[in-house]
Amino acid sequence: MTKRAPKEQRMEDIIEAAVSEFLAKGYEGASMQSIAEQAGLTKGGLYYHFGSKDEILIAANGSYFEPIWELIKTTEAITCPVEGLCYFIHEYLQYWSSHSRQMTFILLSLSKIIACPAMWPLINSYSERMIVFYERLFTGGMEAGKFRKHQPKSQATALFAALDGATPYLIISQNLSPESVARQFEMTFVDSLLIRG
Repeated sequence: MTKRAPKEQRMEDIIEAAVSEFLAKGYEGASMQSIAEQAGLTKGGLYYHFGSKDEILIAANGSYFEPIWELIKTTEAITCPVEGLCYFIHEYLQYWSSHSRQMTFILLSLSKIIACPAMWPLINSYSERMIVFYERLFTGGMEAGKFRKHQPKSQATALFAALDGATPYLIISQNLSPESVARQFEMTFVDSLLIRG
């Protein structure tokens, strides 16, 4: 395990303190002062690292998506794109269902981001990156002769909407499990495209 540099660890500590404040008080209710206190810093010490709550919000979102970027790397190392697609669907749903704090924060962040057009590039970048990744998998499935001809971009966009739409419900629903939803998505986005025989 790699030891974190003191500055990197300090940034992570600030982000976690800020997330705790945002979740407890809401974005508007949390202040730089309360975040600094939660992080064990002076307000000036906090401003040394972050110029505003918006900067912290963006950094926290970036930090919470890091495991997803790692999951993409792992998926892309799978030689069969169809197997990779199934793997990603299962792991993505499993990850978010077991990280409710992060999911709750991301949902809270969205309400702030939607109201602040200056922050839209953060979400646009995420959605574009995810859709391009899914499109590569769908295209790879066709090129490998596993999937029938279809519109990879349309499938990728629909999968993006389905996965990100389902994840919050995995936390709050008593009737949904990551396994059952993954299987349904696999039937819809993989099995329906497979070339049989």
